[in-house]
Amino acid sequence: MFYEIRTERARAGHGAELARYMDETVVPLHQEMGMHVVGAFTMADDEDAFVWIRRFEDAADRERFLAAIHGDPRCATVVDTLSALSGGPASTVRLEPAPRSALR
Repeated sequence: MFYEIRTERARAGHGAELARYMDETVVPLHQEMGMHVVGAFTMADDEDAFVWIRRFEDAADRERFLAAIHGDPRCATVVDTLSALSGGPASTVRLEPAPRSALR
């Protein structure tokens, strides 16, 4: 099992709009497709950033979910809207839980 911490960036001054879109559209779409989204957050010290944490059983699980999401006809609209709001590329950090982690 592993987690991804993904940070999306909005154009300057559009963080609230990005956060609302992520929270109301993007995250629910991923959850509807079966992806486990552990949490979604705004950053207290960066109003133009949105962070969400996704959990996968393994690399094949991740690929299966991403293929399903990207194959959904709604995905094109999501990508277009995120591109319009984007302040740059998203970043992703992969984390593997330590043996005693509560998130195993």
